[in-house]
Amino acid sequence: MADPLAEARLVAAAAAGDHDAFRDLWRPVERTAFGVCLHLTGDRTDALDALQETQIAAWRHLSRFTGRGSFAAWVLAIARNAARDVVRRRAGARELGLEAAGDGPADSAPLFAEVVSDVLGVRAALAALPVNHREALLLWAGGLTYDEVAAAVQAPVNTVKVWIFRGRQRLRREFAD
Repeated sequence: MADPLAEARLVAAAAAGDHDAFRDLWRPVERTAFGVCLHLTGDRTDALDALQETQIAAWRHLSRFTGRGSFAAWVLAIARNAARDVVRRRAGARELGLEAAGDGPADSAPLFAEVVSDVLGVRAALAALPVNHREALLLWAGGLTYDEVAAAVQAPVNTVKVWIFRGRQRLRREFAD
């Protein structure tokens, strides 16, 4: 949201129980929050679970929003933590069943294989980044400013800039081949 005063009014109204005000705050950040959850969990279902937990936590704890950063940065920090919790809960509980992937029709296999290869390559490259670099990069790529990312990950702005720079460098090297 571009206008901090309008955002502050919506936050106050939502904290007082105005569901419409909360919806107006939530809608602009929902897609980015889902993207963060998806990248951190690596699974659409888990990402949706984390997104739902994020929305519930944001509503329940709206009174804790201090306004130091934007509402979006605050929600994305909640999303990051919710995604981490989902990953921790499912760790070791589920294996990826790729052996059935070869059972599709032969004429669609090359295109499908290329897409899967690209997606798995991006996921693997992101997973290879240090967690702080990956999270900062995903938040920044999701549209947050350096200041908002710093607030979300609770790190100094210059540190966040370095993490994003190094993450981007490493990804460039990975896909330069």
